[in-house]
Amino acid sequence: MGDRKYNLGLDIGTSSIGFAAVDENNQPIRVKGKTAIGVRLFEEGKTAADRRGFRTTRRRLSRRRWRINLLNGIFDAHLAEVDPTFLARLKESNRSNLDPKKSFQGSLLFPERKDYQFYKEYPTIYHLRKALMEKDRKFDIREIYLAVHHIIKYRGNFLNGTPMRSFKVENIELDTLFDRLNQLYEEIIPDNELAFDLEQVADVKEVLSSTTIYKMDKKKQLVKMMLLPASNKALQSENKKIVTQFVNAILNYKFKLDVLLQVETDADWSLKLNDEGADDKLEEFTGDLDENRLEIIDLLQRLHNWFSLNEITKDGNSLSAAMVEKYKDHRHHLELLKKVIEDHSDAKKAKALKETYTAYVGKTDDKTQNKDDFYKAVEKNLDDSPEAKEIKRLIQLDQFMPKQRTGQNGAIPHQLHQQELDQIIEKQSKYYPFLAEPNPNVKRRKDAPYKLDELIAFKIPYYVGPLVTPEEQAQNKENVFAWMKRKAAGPITPWNFDEKVDRMESANRFIRRMTTKDTYLFGEDVLPAESMIYEKFVVLNELNNLKINGRHLSLKDKQDIYNDLFKQQKTVSIKALQNYYVTKKKAATAPTVGGLADPKKFLSSLSTYIDFKNMFGERVNDPQFQEDLEQIVEWSTIFEDRGIFKAKLQALGWLSEKQIQQLVAKRYKGWGRLSKKLLTGLKNAEGYSILDEMWHSTENFMQIQTRPEFAALIQQANEKQFEGNDPDNVWENIENILGDAYTSPQNKKAIRQVVKVVQDIEKAVGNPPEKIAIEFTREAAANPQRTQSRLRTLEKLYESAEEVVDAGLTAELAEFKENKHVLSDKYYLYFTQLGRDVYTGDTISLDRLNDYDVDHILPQSFIKDDSLDNRVLTIRAVNNGKSDNVPAKMFGKKMGSFWRYLLDNGMISKRKYNNLITDPDNISKYAQKGFINRQLVETSQVIKLTANILNGIYDKDTEIIEVPAKMNSQMRKMFDLVKVREVNDYHHAFDAYLTIFIGNYLYKCYPKLRPYFVYDNFKKFGNKEDIGHKRFNFLGKIERDKKVVAPETGEILWSNVAPNETIKQIKKVYDYKFMLTSHETYTKHGALFNQTIYSAKASKTMIPIKNDRPTKLYGGYSGNEDAYMSIIRLSDKKKTYKVVGISMRDASKLKAYENNAHEEYLKKLKEVIEQQFLDSGKKTKADFEIVIPKVNYHQRMQDGTKQFRIGSSKYVHNTKQLVLSEKTLKAIRNNKQYNGDAEKDLINAFDEILTIVNDSFSIFDIRSFRKKLNESRDKFVSLPVEDTKEKSKVIKGKRETLKQILIALHANGTAQDIPQLGLKSFGKMVKTGGLTLSENTALIHQSPSGLFEHKIKLSDL
Repeated sequence: MGDRKYNLGLDIGTSSIGFAAVDENNQPIRVKGKTAIGVRLFEEGKTAADRRGFRTTRRRLSRRRWRINLLNGIFDAHLAEVDPTFLARLKESNRSNLDPKKSFQGSLLFPERKDYQFYKEYPTIYHLRKALMEKDRKFDIREIYLAVHHIIKYRGNFLNGTPMRSFKVENIELDTLFDRLNQLYEEIIPDNELAFDLEQVADVKEVLSSTTIYKMDKKKQLVKMMLLPASNKALQSENKKIVTQFVNAILNYKFKLDVLLQVETDADWSLKLNDEGADDKLEEFTGDLDENRLEIIDLLQRLHNWFSLNEITKDGNSLSAAMVEKYKDHRHHLELLKKVIEDHSDAKKAKALKETYTAYVGKTDDKTQNKDDFYKAVEKNLDDSPEAKEIKRLIQLDQFMPKQRTGQNGAIPHQLHQQELDQIIEKQSKYYPFLAEPNPNVKRRKDAPYKLDELIAFKIPYYVGPLVTPEEQAQNKENVFAWMKRKAAGPITPWNFDEKVDRMESANRFIRRMTTKDTYLFGEDVLPAESMIYEKFVVLNELNNLKINGRHLSLKDKQDIYNDLFKQQKTVSIKALQNYYVTKKKAATAPTVGGLADPKKFLSSLSTYIDFKNMFGERVNDPQFQEDLEQIVEWSTIFEDRGIFKAKLQALGWLSEKQIQQLVAKRYKGWGRLSKKLLTGLKNAEGYSILDEMWHSTENFMQIQTRPEFAALIQQANEKQFEGNDPDNVWENIENILGDAYTSPQNKKAIRQVVKVVQDIEKAVGNPPEKIAIEFTREAAANPQRTQSRLRTLEKLYESAEEVVDAGLTAELAEFKENKHVLSDKYYLYFTQLGRDVYTGDTISLDRLNDYDVDHILPQSFIKDDSLDNRVLTIRAVNNGKSDNVPAKMFGKKMGSFWRYLLDNGMISKRKYNNLITDPDNISKYAQKGFINRQLVETSQVIKLTANILNGIYDKDTEIIEVPAKMNSQMRKMFDLVKVREVNDYHHAFDAYLTIFIGNYLYKCYPKLRPYFVYDNFKKFGNKEDIGHKRFNFLGKIERDKKVVAPETGEILWSNVAPNETIKQIKKVYDYKFMLTSHETYTKHGALFNQTIYSAKASKTMIPIKNDRPTKLYGGYSGNEDAYMSIIRLSDKKKTYKVVGISMRDASKLKAYENNAHEEYLKKLKEVIEQQFLDSGKKTKADFEIVIPKVNYHQRMQDGTKQFRIGSSKYVHNTKQLVLSEKTLKAIRNNKQYNGDAEKDLINAFDEILTIVNDSFSIFDIRSFRKKLNESRDKFVSLPVEDTKEKSKVIKGKRETLKQILIALHANGTAQDIPQLGLKSFGKMVKTGGLTLSENTALIHQSPSGLFEHKIKLSDL
């Protein structure tokens, strides 16, 4: 079996892998009695964001418990002298009085004086804190404990690093903050002249802190004060919009972040900084923003926090005093409201006021009402009494009924709490000396004088992570994710942290974990974005794309600009460049500048070089200091903790104290995308690196890294990752590479599945394939997004080229936007051609657009390129006369200058312009390579990664061909091989067949071009060598020629001659009625239940909050999730088999027994299932035996003709694939070429589907779906063909309805509501009483490819 020759095609998606193994003649091979073509389906890989959210919350709460336990340790002995059971009673305080386990009844806090007296004296904890701070008498130690406990439990944020002693609320340097904002806005929108008025700072501060100005008036006044006037009205109104959003954000209104940051987005970026999810929202929005915009958000949050704090602690009050004021105000306002309710003439409104207040203070079962909604509801229902007028005034001041606990408290810094703690200690330590015990950590006494202070002021640094070492985790057989390094053993506390933990080494380890990896070199760490090497790369890349007067720079000019401009100033504007040309390069007039992303300035800068030059003088150019300087930037980027950064700098040994201070004050941010090794480590034959080449030539990074010599170096470096690996342990090698690869979790999962499928096929055949052809599909995205951005692109173009665009055109575009028309290709071309025919120069009339054709510039026979860069709008007659002639020959003389004009004004791209002036008969060697590259080279990094991994496993015996995804669809279009994704999963398998077919064809037909598409096949192309290629549509011969013959062997690769047309062979595979399908099976991990806790009154099956908290008293969680299922046989007469779910909670308990003691595991499992029977209301324990202890999700089963997968203990999914005739597929697929009788064909399609369902989809008898589908035929016949609108209601047409039916019948189907046929959740196969199976049912275990199968009948077990 070991030397069978075959090739393998793979179509890789994020949740499926199509595969097809074929022989020399592209016939699918038979293995293990099956045809080796099929599809592997699996769940898409998921990101870790949700898990991370839960993990950080768990960590925060467990660290809070750690602090409280340390506090109890300090107080314990002293409390015991007064009241030995005090802490034990507190622990029980949240037990219900009806709970028999509650051991203390009556007053919990102070049994000797009743609790209500305590609450009368101190209605809230802040009253107690205030009293302790202000009164000079001995308090009960229990009262002190309660206050300190509260301070330490909710200790405030750590956003401000100022030590407690020098911390004041009113300190905010508005002038420096405004000044920085001005600099940042100058960077992101240089032309807007946006400036915050530094003269007005004192007044702004006053308005913000005022308690007498209405909130709406505050907003108006602030916008007016903050903004300096611009030179014209348009700019002024633009800037006003930005500042308005800024003020909204500070004042806690909803604001639009996209306007504030000047970001273009189709998503909704509005939020309130006080809302609960605000941080998550910000994180989601700001993922891809540049450093300047991130800093603006930073400053905005500082301002907002300062404002919120000022609102809380008005008039320099202490925090507790401010909270007590809030309580008094609320109480007074409640009296006003009660008076209004009592005297209200409208009983309905009075009731509404009562209800809205109840909701506002959270006394209903529903969600607590927020302040805005409360204010609206109150205003709506007031009468005209004087009390009501006062309430209205308070609402406008935003001061009505304040609460102590609000989202604003997030702004309270820990320093305020610490100040209160110290005051309490100072007052009470004369009665209780232990309170004033000094901080054992002497170094920190000036910031935290007392031992108790450290419980507030100390925070575990983020770079130390969980307080457990990797070694300890490994010993306990846990997943190893920690990285802390210890100095000494023993418990860690805030007071001995630095004796026990090695901060420095923990920080180093943290970095190595966190750095992103290079996109090209797997496993290499990227450079910091502000490293000198990376900045040099970014500047050179921008310069190499720059055009002066339409031409790229000469080498000398580029190097001069780099040295004379970039090395001297941080921001280089276009103006500065133009002046440089006039003054230094003696240009007569200022040149035109193009090729930049930003029309006003360069985005790149050598800012770090300039910083370092100012600090270190000539050392910045000295080779022996380069390593250290790069290191400094890396440390600065990594360590927010300036203490560590400083220690690292001191260790270098050559920096002066002043230089160290300067460096610590500066924070570099952000990471690049490439590694040092890629830019400077890989050297070509001349000894030059990529960065050297960017300096010595005028090519940009993409051009240089695709040069064969560098492409080969990159590939060799990536292959080295496999060398020295253990050849027997392939998976370890793969996991190492994937662990470091810079790609999404979805892609990583897909690659793992690829390897499983390929290895499985190899195992079945007995040897590896000769060739593997791979293609990575990108899922089709929906259209609406595009039109929006097309409109935007055009608007921007028209704005920037105002003087060349006719006013009529601008008006037409505006009308388009107003009517929300879709910008089809024709319209888009019309607007970018400035309303003129590209070949004749005549004006096109919009009303006669149908007389015009969209025409390919370079004909299809020459190159397959359907992008807008190769299409123009032109009058039909010209088009018909053109055939294979090209525009350059026919119209170049007359129209060349107009084309150039369109290019210079940004209306068409450089590539489109090149296409217009290209004559295929006289094409340069350089252009040839460009065309081949675009057609044959697959640029996606995922393909490179997959190829690299497969190449590592199969090394020299197997060649890997990368097939560009566009070729597959070209092939499908050429022969109208319809793909309707909704029907079944076979289209993935057929795509894989096409992939290997095309891969083989290219391989044999174009042997000279193999280096472009065969992985690891780098022959040096000399630039002198003519590839001799005049046509670049590589599948064109298939359509054009009678026969295509392989140049090297003479083998016939394609024939259009009857009766042996090659297409017949492809069609035969296309028409296969059966292909292999296999599903990944899995057990579930993750959250054990939903997060909401329901009250005991809720009518739900609930999960207890804790083991000893019965749901009848305490309520509980809902949303039980099963980890896996078990199959049991009931000992009744029928010997019924039943599927039962094993919940995640039970599974995690059973895990301990699973691996070692199987008997014990079964015993415990039986107990779990027995408990289920009891919980479901059965009086006695059911008598049963466990047949199969563990059944995974998606386990395939067969019972007679029924084939299904298990979706849970109540759900099944169909696994039968539906196969429809080609005629039906063409009718369902909605495309313009379809010219049959749609009405008739769609009804026939419905009937064809019905016949198949009645014939072989018996699983759809569940909930009588089959019957219902048969009964809905008349309704179907009466539907229109396409969706239609009737009285603003959309009626789904036949075509869309069929798609819905197909989705429900699909083998990994989703249930569909199809109201137009009267079908509700059609295809939702649920058995409410749970699944029962007959004894004939068999479990089918499949290998990843489905070539190996193993059936187990239940009756045999």
